[in-house]
Amino acid sequence: MKTLPLSFTLCTTLALSACTTPVVKDQDSYLYSVPVGSTLRLNKAITIPANLARRYFQSGMAVRKSDINIYYPHCSLLVNTLLEVERTIQPTVFEIYRVQDDEELAQRYVQYASAFFTWDDGPTIVGYASYYYLRSADAPDVRSLECIQWNDPVDVEYLSINEVKKSLGDYFTLELKD
Repeated sequence: MKTLPLSFTLCTTLALSACTTPVVKDQDSYLYSVPVGSTLRLNKAITIPANLARRYFQSGMAVRKSDINIYYPHCSLLVNTLLEVERTIQPTVFEIYRVQDDEELAQRYVQYASAFFTWDDGPTIVGYASYYYLRSADAPDVRSLECIQWNDPVDVEYLSINEVKKSLGDYFTLELKD
């Protein structure tokens, strides 16, 4: 008779443990996000062009927006203040104090010969963006790092940590909090 409660307890424990999701810590997986409390080290000075509030990075290079291939991973460093002159951000360490994943949609309308008829069948391309909110006493105007890749709505995923690192190249070092 004592085996029945023991068997019930064992079965319940096994059933509940089967429902838990394992923690993914594979830096190649889109399921593993940068933990809050991680740091982003700027290794060399970067310039933000005049009349812009961001600097783009793709395949380890600082690039202009017009040179980005949106279908490949890319990131941009955002600042709060728009200036009419070029500015330089010196090497420093940023704390990642907030991580937000979001979905960006781009949609085009199909227009037919009639000016009164358009057809909308959902987004044409989708980007899953990760926003890493940054703070540093040495660069208080820097707001965040945005990383994204646009894709077909069926194939879209968040960038893996290694894809983010590849986009940033040797400009930045991402140090994950354990």
